[in-house]
Amino acid sequence: MITIGENVFRDYLFLHHKEDLASLIVGRRAPVEWTEDSFPSIRFLLQRQAERRINGILDNLQTLVLTAKELALDRGANHPTRVDLFGGSVDSGVTIIELKKSAQTERQAFTELLAYANYFCSIFPGLEEQTITSVLVANMETRTARDAYVQELVFNKKQVLSLIPHEVNEKFTLEVFYPNESYYQGFENNIVHDNSMACVAIAFPLIEGWIDSDLKSADQSLPSYSADALNDISSSIAQKLEADGYHAIVYANQKWGNIATIFPYPNVIFVAAINPFASHRTSVHEGEVYGDSEEGRIAQVQAIYDQLTDEGKEGNWVDAFENHFQSALIRCVRDQMELCFLSGLGEVKIEISLPDWGGIKSSSIDSVFVHNLNAHTTGLLREIYLEYIRHVYEKGFDDIFYSDDLPGYAYKMLYPFLPVWEIVKGLGHADEEMSEEEEGIEEDD
Repeated sequence: MITIGENVFRDYLFLHHKEDLASLIVGRRAPVEWTEDSFPSIRFLLQRQAERRINGILDNLQTLVLTAKELALDRGANHPTRVDLFGGSVDSGVTIIELKKSAQTERQAFTELLAYANYFCSIFPGLEEQTITSVLVANMETRTARDAYVQELVFNKKQVLSLIPHEVNEKFTLEVFYPNESYYQGFENNIVHDNSMACVAIAFPLIEGWIDSDLKSADQSLPSYSADALNDISSSIAQKLEADGYHAIVYANQKWGNIATIFPYPNVIFVAAINPFASHRTSVHEGEVYGDSEEGRIAQVQAIYDQLTDEGKEGNWVDAFENHFQSALIRCVRDQMELCFLSGLGEVKIEISLPDWGGIKSSSIDSVFVHNLNAHTTGLLREIYLEYIRHVYEKGFDDIFYSDDLPGYAYKMLYPFLPVWEIVKGLGHADEEMSEEEEGIEEDD
């Protein structure tokens, strides 16, 4: 805590630490480490990623130079919005600093920071909010502010940093705020469990000369132009899902040889997306919320449910949200698919279904007797997958029991179907399932 007011503190920072604000920062620490041999938990991967991002921002602030205080963003207004401190450097880029001393005002801080970042994006077209460094100097006493910080840092990928001001013997420091592990508890491995995923499958026919089967190839491989086409389509759908905020795996496959001739639609694009309203994790029965999820999260959902009107409680509350989610997911995938097949050569018919994701993975006709093409991950699944790749390569091949299956360089794991499939499957195990599988591995060894 500091005893002086916000304005006085702002002026002090600008006057005395215009070029060395980083000298006041204390409390930096190394990101968390995973010391076990098993698959790391998703909550761990997210926490480590967030802490690495925080430390990266701290590195960039070493060269920060403050160039303005009380910077008015709209000089034409009667009461222009003012940025407390403004600056930048080659490392930090556009840097906005907002000071909030009271708990009441810190709740508004992230809204204001986002508004400031938006303003600069509007006057510099092409600038993205993720490239602007936003620093909140506040006590971080409220859960609302802490939650907002984690959301912006981890899931919205903003360059946002929170520093807690302290004053001891008239000397000031800015302590780095690292969210503790409780902020990642809701992201259990079962968010990518089979029962927590919504699956959309879009099937379509062979297209002579454009997407042919392996019967056109002497070695039973998929023609390269067919593979390229299917990969382009799935990549396009993945990009649209990313833009619309879905956390998904997208891949195409085509049934083998003569099997392809049996099916009118042997090409399939599969989309498996994290379903935030999956009944596996959240259900309601006789007014009680339950599900395979952390107790604290269930209690939070219960608290919301208890405040609904009687009509709301009777209206299959979570089910309605799940239906909306699935409908929006179908529209997103279908619209992008239709865009891919705009042509003057004639319409390509498609067939949309909502298969069970676990059933697809265990079906020979859908997952074995097929050519599986590149798998693209989006959103949180992409972040988890990339963080896991970093984990296995940084840990060292000698320490990983499946190291013989790792390619020499990580780029070989980014899109090929099998690594994505296996790693997401491993991360998606419930704790008890993972324990049983590890025991089985030890017995096999």
